Amino acid sequence: MESRARGKFNAQIYEQACDWFGECRSGGLDAAARRDFDRWLRQSPDHIAAYLEVAALYQEARAAIPETENVEALIAAAARHHDNVVELAPDTPTRQVPTSLPSPRKRTFAVTASLAIAAAVLVIVSQMSWPQTYATGIGEQRSIVLADGSTVDLNSRSKIRIRFSSQQRGIELIDGQALFKVARDHARPFVVESGGTRVRAVGTQFDVYRKRQGTIVTVVEGRVAVLTERGDGDATVVEPQTGALGPGLLVSAGEQVKVNESTAQRLPHPNIDGATAWRQRELVFDTASLFEVAEEFNRYNTRRLVIDKDEQYDFHISGVFSSTDPSSLIRFLQARRDLRVIETETEIRVGKNN
Repeated sequence: MESRARGKFNAQIYEQACDWFGECRSGGLDAAARRDFDRWLRQSPDHIAAYLEVAALYQEARAAIPETENVEALIAAAARHHDNVVELAPDTPTRQVPTSLPSPRKRTFAVTASLAIAAAVLVIVSQMSWPQTYATGIGEQRSIVLADGSTVDLNSRSKIRIRFSSQQRGIELIDGQALFKVARDHARPFVVESGGTRVRAVGTQFDVYRKRQGTIVTVVEGRVAVLTERGDGDATVVEPQTGALGPGLLVSAGEQVKVNESTAQRLPHPNIDGATAWRQRELVFDTASLFEVAEEFNRYNTRRLVIDKDEQYDFHISGVFSSTDPSSLIRFLQARRDLRVIETETEIRVGKNN
């Protein structure tokens, strides 16, 4: 049997593909489940490719089983074989996909056992309201179509958790950056939480970037309400022109807000194109500090940009750089006579020239 090269998909996509394949094989899909399956396939071409790969792997495994073998007995044996089955963590509602299958017999055990576990888990999950979590790795971007027709574009090293109910469409931005295009539903507001920041919208398009210094909210279309929570649950808003406080901040298209702990402040010179340039694989800096540049650079590159914090840097960086070509930014830093740039296999260290 020829070995099959595994596609370069997000690990979560593989898990979902195995779950859906196991459910389809069971023949128990009702009309609602078939609609969910169709919606999942349409969310991304990667979903279709991963599902086809899982199906092909299953067929290879089936071909490797002698006709005299009892498939149910093989599944039972695989369940007892700890090298092939990864046990579920207590707080994890889905199983993990084995990452290596060293032999045809072990591949058979792993695939059949995985499908059996997936079918069992689907029965449990279908009776519970588990939130959905999506994540991206370094340099990876991902687009997701939600159940209500809204879309989420996830930037590199980002993670969201989705909780939809009959009253609210809730999303928690756990890390990173995401661009939301919200389908209109006046009965269910669309609320994004990032730390203590809440962004409420009905039908609009906006970007939320959770950084160490705070959260940046950029409105591309429509209007959103930005709220922050203090210990007493109230919201405090600072208007840069007057310094006045209010119960909430309405942000319209073409505006940006920086939220830091319990305050939200409009940025006097918003850069909307720069905030969403990551979708074109670009890094846009507008008078950014060297530390801000390093934080952004490290979202896209495994070789980290490390800044010597013992030094004082009295300059800011403006410019457009490629997120997929780190050498463009490195060359820019090397051209500065006041900086010292040392490259190794694991990092690019920057300090001041003495």
